[in-house]
Amino acid sequence: MWIADGVEDIRYLFKKKGQHMRNVYIDFETYSPEPIKTAGMYRYTEHPDFEILLIGYAIEDEDPKIIDLVNLDDPLPFFRLVQESDVLIHAHNATFERLCLRAYGFNIPATKFRCSATKALYCGFPEALGKVSAAMKLVDGKLDTGSALIKLFSCPQKDGSRIFPEQYPDKWEDFKTYLKYDVLSEREIDRKLAHIEMPESEIELYGIDQDINDRGTRVDVQLARNADAIYTEYLKRLNEKIKAKYGITSLKSGKQISAFVEERSGKFYESINKNNINQIMEECNDKDVTRVLTARKIAYKTSIAKYAAMLNCLCKDGSAKGLYRFYGANRTGRWAGRTVQQQNLPQNHLEELEKVREDVKNMDLDELMLFYDNIPSILSQLIRTAFIARDHHIFRVADFSAIEARVIAVLANETWRIETFRRGGDIYVTSAARTFNMKESECGKGTPYRQQGKVTELALGYGGWVGAIKTMDRDGAIPEENIKNIILKWRDASPKIVSLWRILEDSAKRAILAKRDVPVNIDGKIICHFYWIPQYRTLALRLPSGRSLHYPYASIKKKTIRYDNGDSREIESIHYMGLDQTSGKWVELDTYGGKLTENLVQAVSRDLLASAMRNVLSIGEEEEIGIVGHIHDELITECLEDSDITLDDVCIAMSVLPDWAKPFDIPLRAEGFNSYFYKKD
Repeated sequence: MWIADGVEDIRYLFKKKGQHMRNVYIDFETYSPEPIKTAGMYRYTEHPDFEILLIGYAIEDEDPKIIDLVNLDDPLPFFRLVQESDVLIHAHNATFERLCLRAYGFNIPATKFRCSATKALYCGFPEALGKVSAAMKLVDGKLDTGSALIKLFSCPQKDGSRIFPEQYPDKWEDFKTYLKYDVLSEREIDRKLAHIEMPESEIELYGIDQDINDRGTRVDVQLARNADAIYTEYLKRLNEKIKAKYGITSLKSGKQISAFVEERSGKFYESINKNNINQIMEECNDKDVTRVLTARKIAYKTSIAKYAAMLNCLCKDGSAKGLYRFYGANRTGRWAGRTVQQQNLPQNHLEELEKVREDVKNMDLDELMLFYDNIPSILSQLIRTAFIARDHHIFRVADFSAIEARVIAVLANETWRIETFRRGGDIYVTSAARTFNMKESECGKGTPYRQQGKVTELALGYGGWVGAIKTMDRDGAIPEENIKNIILKWRDASPKIVSLWRILEDSAKRAILAKRDVPVNIDGKIICHFYWIPQYRTLALRLPSGRSLHYPYASIKKKTIRYDNGDSREIESIHYMGLDQTSGKWVELDTYGGKLTENLVQAVSRDLLASAMRNVLSIGEEEEIGIVGHIHDELITECLEDSDITLDDVCIAMSVLPDWAKPFDIPLRAEGFNSYFYKKD
């Protein structure tokens, strides 16, 4: 038996001409005292009491086999099998199975795995095995008995005890049957999606992603623990004050808060949440209502809970791991956050940031209140800084500048935008000047026009209307009575982008109706292709990188558009099946030119970030530089302090165009900072 020595050996095997790879479909049932949802997979499998209970696997078309490790079935043939050089290991959310095997001493490279959850996401389907089973109408779909069985055998009971198979032998057999159907589901997904092939570059990128998750980011445990303790004490005191003054026993009780507001103001609100709480305070215009609702906002300040989230997933080496879900953003392929959710970290605007974080590390609540007024705000702004570089290392953080604005400018061939970026201009200033027919010197920093230009740029590039402006304009830069007029002026100033919305929508409709490949030509340059896949009636969008976005069960249907003035009209709209972002349910959705533009631009931007990852990792050895995180269009690299690798090296590497992007000549620019802790520079 030959065991691959590292990723390169595995890649060689994958590409070896004429080599037949055997497919093995696997799934495990496990036990650990750690709650996997909050602790994450790394800490879960790292616990000394972690164990694999059942192994389910099937080789190619063979019937699944179940190995009962609790009852001492021999697992060695299976462990030998997954190490064979000609075996590809298929699993749903394969990171988990890889970590389980690693916990048992088998460190198998990530590129030897094929993740059916990732493949489902790539093809436009849900991630969860049960939802995929339902969406694809699998013959051997996932059984709905699993949740109760997992709670019984895989988790500690409420009193801390553990249930063993001999206590419920019938249910143990049900557990085996449940596992068998999970394996069958994984295999059926693989077979049903075999007509769509993930590019080799994505398989390679999956390996990079797993390396990032394996490396993790070191946490300043002292800061995280003290900040969490300070907030807990602050919230306790706040609750006590509100209870003493107003009789409200819990700031998180919606019923009590609603009753209090109604009593003081005479106004009843069925729900009081973060989306309407400021409006309610304004409408009630009552100082006591304002005090209580402000306290409720603090109690629900979810960002501060990230300190606890860091500590919950902290691994033995002091790092938070598994923070990123590869292909987590269905459709575009962007990464999603896990456990700590780094994708929505609060910004920091504190002066003397380093001093403040040291004070929080070393002081209690009473001491802090002597020096600082808004404790919740301070704690929130310091969250980023709890991620720190390892000993003898430093963060070199680099961020793409206005990446989506650059990409849409190039794809639409909006020449004035392209020129703005090439000369190093401020796109918000130039946009404001063209929108309002003014000189750029009149729209510079500090003027209301630049802020309005920023709002319009962020809100309107994908077909946004009044609602998009209101959502983006948190500071009220644009008077409400001027919104519609400004939108129309912005569109007049950006005709090529407006044209791109229409062209993409028309091209997608033609691909659906004619069931053929429709190239999208902008001024003589093909920027993408729409094409039709008969299986699952899928509309596909092929990107310049070769990757594709997928819209299953696509069709064109009538849709009624209703306007604020009461008018309405019917249009022909593109419909497809996908996950509702609010409910998480598999439902029929519709799309349009602006949304297709957003998908295209974000997907191209994601592929540029993926290329940047490869470029950055290539500038030094593994011991010199690694990636510990990426947030939106920003890379957090960790370099040896005495390495020759500089911040400029990282920024230059990020800005090198991949071959597929060179015909577009995208004016990429990256800039960043050096720091021993993460922050928003």
